Amino acid sequence: MADDPLEDRLTILERAQLLHDATLRRHGEMLDHHAERLDHHAEEMRLLRTLMERQMTTQQDLAATQAKLTETLDAIKDMLGRGNGH
Repeated sequence: MADDPLEDRLTILERAQLLHDATLRRHGEMLDHHAERLDHHAEEMRLLRTLMERQMTTQQDLAATQAKLTETLDAIKDMLGRGNGH
């Protein structure tokens, strides 16, 4: 049947196999990309946690500084209230 026009075409099964293979490759690429994004997200979350910890430390330092400044201001006010009489 050399005159059959369908002779050179892929069979349905061959086309299904090619589609299946292409789909598996594409899904593999998508999974790889997703895994990379998850790794990137995990790294960003680690950095954000570190930043949050630094901010909390800074806030604690600022609160301690504010307390010292309040203490100093109160001492100055007390000295001013006494006048020059010591």
